[in-house]
Amino acid sequence: SWLNSDHALTLKELRGRVVLLNFWVFTCYNCTNTVPSLVDLDRKYRDQGLTLIGIHTPEFPPYAGEHDKGNVQRALAKHEIEYPNAQDNDNRTWNLYGIRYWPSFVLIDKKGVVRYEGAGEFHLNDGTYDLWDERIRELLAE
Repeated sequence: SWLNSDHALTLKELRGRVVLLNFWVFTCYNCTNTVPSLVDLDRKYRDQGLTLIGIHTPEFPPYAGEHDKGNVQRALAKHEIEYPNAQDNDNRTWNLYGIRYWPSFVLIDKKGVVRYEGAGEFHLNDGTYDLWDERIRELLAE
């Protein structure tokens, strides 16, 4: 299911936009530490052609609560996340991109080609944030 979107987004419909996928789960400390940076990137570049999409992929079995849509909605509100989020409860998107770590990132250009991938926590205006910011600006300018 999708949150902060009225329909399931597809890469085909997002052609012409730069897309940043963020693989995360609300119980992951490193993921939630990175969220302020992602909220900032979304606010800064959404109107310039960036679509940020959270791919919420649970780490623990269903009884832990990560699969519950209501819990994900509460996490989005708590962290002021306004960009679309997909619930990847069956790990299909996670597996499709070969993701191994929370948080992970996939940056896709306007033609739908994966250009950059990475993993790990980053913070507003640290070196890793600056690197992702530069990559986004590069792809937006193409």
